[in-house]
Amino acid sequence: MKFGSVLKRIHAVPSLILVGLLVSGCATAPVSPPAPITTGQPRPDPTPTPEPMPDIEEPIIEEPDEPEEVDLSQYYLTPEFMQGRDIKRVAVLLPFSHRSSAVRAEANGLLAAVEMALFDHGTQDILLLPKDTAGEARVAASATQEAILQGADVIIGPLFANNVTSVANSARDSGIPVLAFSNDRSAAGGGAYLVSFPPEEEVARIVDWASLQGINRFAFIGPSSVYSRRVETALRFEASRRGGVLIGSEFYRYNGQDDEPPVDEAQRIANRVKSALSNGPGKVAIVIPDNGTPLRAVAPLIPYYGADLRRLQYIGTSEWDDPEIWREPVMKGATYATPDPQASRYFRNQFERTYNREPAALSSLGYDATSLAISFLDDGMVTDEELGELDGFRGLNGLFRFRSDGTVERGLAVMEIQPSGPKLIEEAPTSFSLGGS
Repeated sequence: MKFGSVLKRIHAVPSLILVGLLVSGCATAPVSPPAPITTGQPRPDPTPTPEPMPDIEEPIIEEPDEPEEVDLSQYYLTPEFMQGRDIKRVAVLLPFSHRSSAVRAEANGLLAAVEMALFDHGTQDILLLPKDTAGEARVAASATQEAILQGADVIIGPLFANNVTSVANSARDSGIPVLAFSNDRSAAGGGAYLVSFPPEEEVARIVDWASLQGINRFAFIGPSSVYSRRVETALRFEASRRGGVLIGSEFYRYNGQDDEPPVDEAQRIANRVKSALSNGPGKVAIVIPDNGTPLRAVAPLIPYYGADLRRLQYIGTSEWDDPEIWREPVMKGATYATPDPQASRYFRNQFERTYNREPAALSSLGYDATSLAISFLDDGMVTDEELGELDGFRGLNGLFRFRSDGTVERGLAVMEIQPSGPKLIEEAPTSFSLGGS
């Protein structure tokens, strides 16, 4: 699978600037008093005759020689069996030793997908350089320096936002692009490009779909988490941008294990929805950025407290790609934004066939990042202009491209939940508009 054009990297060449200093001097002879007027005596010469000065040759100032460039490639990591090849080195920085077993599993799943992409699209000249970040910025920076010394051409990873910033700062001076997996937009830029699923992209897609259905009133209820608050902020922005309004927001602390679901928060949102519905025709779209047991507990509470279910449209993100919630009756007809489901199924099947286990949640991003890196390395160079190609690239997760600030823009599909499973109701776009978003 090839993604867009071949990318080039510009290496900075040090220069030496010589600055000359011109020094000039000026001397003034002392002034003698006038000779006295006398009778017949000659006027004395007040200026003494100077001693003859020996000839002095001006020194020849030689400009220093330009420093010789050191060929660092002799220090690059080259396995014995790859001697003599034009090796392209791909560093993979992930938290393999993180204290959380879930994070370690995600890191191992990403690496497995990186290897899978290498087998599918690589050549005999690609060398992987896996490095452990432990999920710590300091360790990530050290791993980056090690990868640079070993000759890395591209860095894939890391996972966490503070690690991405640390890695990009270390790699920038060497002109090495960083294809990272954080979905925190603040980590983008400075040479870091985010190959991720930002919730803002999914919210924009599903709000756009709802607006085209004539829905311009939105409500939010979700967990008190960083992800949920980003969804709420994006919902507020996207609704306003399309002439809609967010009629209310509620955050709850419920993980599905507490004794009581968030009934107070749900009742307040239900009251807001009922008031909006009484003031005009049409539906209200409700966003719940949760899944599993919490979602199944919260979603039915809105109609339970009096909101007309026939006039509710539940909309969400790819968090709803969860078989556990598809059986909830209230969720019938709910819609959510997600990457191309057909490509996702293909990758899942291939991964299971290769490794005899299910892929981690982000594994497909590792595959896409590696495939993209391999296409960059056709000529061994990368430029920001090529990374910002307006036509974008096509991967297992569909169409995507990078903005000038390093964030990612994605072409997403819209799915509708049915008791038998989700149904595709709007395909992902096959091209981007020239103007972008």
